Amino acid sequence: MDISLRILDLFRFIFEKIGVDYLTMRAIVSTKLVLDRRRAPAMSRSNSENQSEKSYLQGYLFHLIFGIFLAAIIYIINDNMLRMAYFAGAFFFMTTMYLVSDFSFVLLDTKDKNIIVTKPVESKTVSVSKFVHIFIYMVRLNIFLAGPSMVVFILSYGLAAAFIFVLEVIFMDLLIFIMTIFIYFAVLRFFDGELLRNIINTIQILLTVLLSIGYQVAVRMIDFTSIKSMNYNFSFRDYFNPVLWFGAPFEIIFSGGKSSYLYVFSALLVVVPLISFVFYLKLSKVMEQLLLKLESGETERLKKHFIQELVGKILCRNTVQYQSFHFANAVLRSDRSLKLKIYPALSTGILLPVLMIFNMGIRGEKYQATGIEYLYLYFVIVAISSVVRLVNYSSAWKGSYVYISSGFECMEEVYRGVLKTILFRFMVPVEMLGAIIYIALFRNLFLFDIAVVFIAGIAALPLIGKVYICEYPFSRPLEESNQKESIDKMLLTILIAGVFAGLHALFRLIHNGTMIYAAVLVVFIPLFWKYVLPKSNK
Repeated sequence: MDISLRILDLFRFIFEKIGVDYLTMRAIVSTKLVLDRRRAPAMSRSNSENQSEKSYLQGYLFHLIFGIFLAAIIYIINDNMLRMAYFAGAFFFMTTMYLVSDFSFVLLDTKDKNIIVTKPVESKTVSVSKFVHIFIYMVRLNIFLAGPSMVVFILSYGLAAAFIFVLEVIFMDLLIFIMTIFIYFAVLRFFDGELLRNIINTIQILLTVLLSIGYQVAVRMIDFTSIKSMNYNFSFRDYFNPVLWFGAPFEIIFSGGKSSYLYVFSALLVVVPLISFVFYLKLSKVMEQLLLKLESGETERLKKHFIQELVGKILCRNTVQYQSFHFANAVLRSDRSLKLKIYPALSTGILLPVLMIFNMGIRGEKYQATGIEYLYLYFVIVAISSVVRLVNYSSAWKGSYVYISSGFECMEEVYRGVLKTILFRFMVPVEMLGAIIYIALFRNLFLFDIAVVFIAGIAALPLIGKVYICEYPFSRPLEESNQKESIDKMLLTILIAGVFAGLHALFRLIHNGTMIYAAVLVVFIPLFWKYVLPKSNK
C-alpha cells in the first residue's frame, strides 16, 4: 500500500466531517497515484514505458539539486524576513512551474468524468479527490525541494523551527494550488481552451529551459557578498506580497519581533489560503462546466498567417516547396510535444554565447571586448542542427502518409521546403535576438560580423540537412527522438559550424576580409541549396 494513503487514512474523520465520501475518494486517489508512476515528468519526458519509473525518479533528482542550491543561498542570509522571503519566492516559482507543467492534466482532466460521473459520486468528492491527489504530489515534491532548506532552519533555530517551517510550506502549497486553479478559471471563463493549452505549453518550455541552463544564469546574477548584509524594511505594499508573509512567524518567535505588521503577515498566511480553499469548493461545479471548453477546442483555430504566406511566396520557387513549407509550419506550430523538445535546444543558441561572454568577464568591472566574441554566435548553427534532427519526428507521425498519397516524386523539394521553414521559423528569430544582445553589449563593434554569421547559417543549413534528414519529415514517433543519435552526426555538425567559424576568423585577418567572406558565402549558398540535399528518402 502506498505510504501516502496510510497517512491519508489518519485524517479520514476530517474528510467525513466536511461531507466527503472518504472510501470513494480514497479509491479515486489510489488509482491516480498508480497512473502517476507510469508517467514521465514534463522536464524529462521519455515517452517510453520501460523508462517511465526512471524518469519519475529523475524528476525528483532535479528537485533535490535545486533544493540544495536554494538552501545554500538562504544559509548565507542573516535577516529572518529576507531569508524566508528568498525561500518563499523561489518555492512559489518552482512549485508553480512544476505544478503547471506536470499536473495540469490533472487540474484540467475531463476524461474521468465519463467513468466517475456515471456513478453515484458527488461533485464535492470528485473535487476533493483531485485536490488530495495533487497535494500528495506537492508534498513529495516538497521533501526534495524544501527539505534542504528545512535543515538550514533547524541548524539556525533548533528543532522547533521544523514544525513552523512544515506548517508554512503546507500553507504555501495550498495557496499555490488555489492560485493556479483561479488563473485557469479566469482563462476558461473569458477565453477558450486553446489559449490555456498554449499557456501551459509555454510554461513547460520555460521550465525545461530553466532546468537545462538556467542555473548557470542564476549563479551569475546573485551577488553573494551583498546578500549577507541585507536587511528588510517594511512598506505598506508588502501586505499584498504573499512571499513576505512567511517570514513573520520566524521574526516573532526567534527574534522577538513586536511590530504590528508581523502579526498581520502571520494572520494573512493562514487566513488567505483557507478562505481561498472554501471558494474553490464553492466554485468546483462551475469549474467542471468550464472545463468542457477543453473538449470542444481540440483543434487549432483557423487563422490567417499573412507573414508566413508572404515569406513562403518569396522563398519557395515551386508548388511542392510551397506546400512543404506551409505543412512544416503547421506541424511546428501545433505539435506541442515537439515544441517542448525544440525550444529548449534552441535556447542554447542564444544563452551559450552570452554565458561565454560573462564567463570571461571580471565581476564588478565592465567587460572589455577581445575581438573574437562574434565567433560565439556560431553556437546558433549548432543549436539549429538540433532542430533539423527533430523535424524527423512528430507526435502525429502517422499522418506522414500524406507524402505518399500526394505523389511527390522529388523529395528534394520537400526537404528544401522544410529547411526553409526552419530558416524562417527558428534561425531568423534566434539570429535577430542574438544581434540585439550583441548590439546592446558591444554597440557597432561586430555589426557586420553578425550579418556574416547569419549568411553562414543559411549556407550551413542544407549541409546539416544532408546529415540529419534521412526520411520523410515528421514520419517517426516522437518517443524515438530520445534514442541516442550517432556521435558521428553530432561531431559532423559541430565540424560544419567550426569550419564556417574558422573561415570567418581567417578572412577577418586580411583587409576587407569579412566582406570578401560574405561575398564567397553568397556565391556558395545557391550551390549548396541546389546540390547538397538528398534526392529521396533513405
